[in-house]
Amino acid sequence: MLKVTGLRKTYRSGAREVEALRDLTFTVENGELVCLVGPSGCGKTTLLRCIAGLLDPSGGTISLDGQPVQGPPPGLAMVFQEYGRSLFPWMTVRDNVELPLKQKKLPAARRASLVSSALSAVGLEGTESAYPWQLSGGMQQRVAIARAVAYEPSTLLMDEPFAAVDAQTRADLEDLVRALWQRLNVTVLFITHDIDEAVYLGQRVIMLSSSPTVVQDEITVDLPASRDQLHTRADARFTELRTHVYEQIQAAKRGAQSTVDS
Repeated sequence: MLKVTGLRKTYRSGAREVEALRDLTFTVENGELVCLVGPSGCGKTTLLRCIAGLLDPSGGTISLDGQPVQGPPPGLAMVFQEYGRSLFPWMTVRDNVELPLKQKKLPAARRASLVSSALSAVGLEGTESAYPWQLSGGMQQRVAIARAVAYEPSTLLMDEPFAAVDAQTRADLEDLVRALWQRLNVTVLFITHDIDEAVYLGQRVIMLSSSPTVVQDEITVDLPASRDQLHTRADARFTELRTHVYEQIQAAKRGAQSTVDS
């Protein structure tokens, strides 16, 4: 289980303080796919970096599988929004995917097997010798996902991973994530600014307020486990859930504006 309790984050610059996160509390059960959505600038990426152990919180606690997060935890992998910056352009696809496996000091044969399986899982067989710059944006993000999958994580954090790709590629990658999640039984916390994406992907959607951030609301997505881009998005229940999330995000924005006005 991923457990976030009373999480706070304040940035300091000289005498100036900016409160980004204020008393955030939520849990993600093992094997669950949860989406986090909120207004732009609400601190979604700050939250994810705290969970990943890349940023020290100002208060509160984060635990993963019962252990406090005090640095990058073992068994956790992260996929970033900017795939162009997360892949090394001078390394082949194979070498990019294999890199964290070398840090785990796995035997060469085991590394080769994991790389092959991960690239197959994301539909990139035959690209092992290519370089990232020779691939489309969607294919580059698949490489980043393959690298995370090859690491065999128990928890996968995804920070708006499809924001920089076109709509058609985005739909394909959304289906890929759900397929991998169901197949690997990995815990996924997926950050997005896209309300439709959050409802389509998640078992639950956690809505964040404007900064300083708290949990605005939370819903269970009671759509069928088997989803597709055409029929799921045309479902009346999908529309109801999407409308609810949209209303909460708009309420969060109005709350922020009221604070500014006052």
